[in-house]
Amino acid sequence: MKTIFCILFIGLSLTAKAQNTTVNTQTLDSLLLLKKKMIKNHEIKSFYTIQLFSGERKNAEDAKKEYDAKAYEYKATIEYETPNYKVWVGQFRTKLYADKAFAELKKDYPNALIFRPGR
Repeated sequence: MKTIFCILFIGLSLTAKAQNTTVNTQTLDSLLLLKKKMIKNHEIKSFYTIQLFSGERKNAEDAKKEYDAKAYEYKATIEYETPNYKVWVGQFRTKLYADKAFAELKKDYPNALIFRPGR
């Protein structure tokens, strides 16, 4: 009798765990979709970028024009963070891709640095 009770208890326990896992999987899926949407809308910045310049607006514009003239494959933008304008290059999903681009850019931009915006 004790054996049947133990088997029944273990079966119910496993069923409860299986149901709980399903709920957690659904919750996880919805959270992943939410994160993906927030990344797309730039509410979460989960990428690496390279900063080439930080300073006055005119100098930032000049630095971006100089960068664009060199025809690198990575897109450059000018961002404003009080009190400076910054020239940022690329949005790299992993540090490895950012390091590869950084090695290429470091030749022309020795003061460049890699970072994650918003951190």
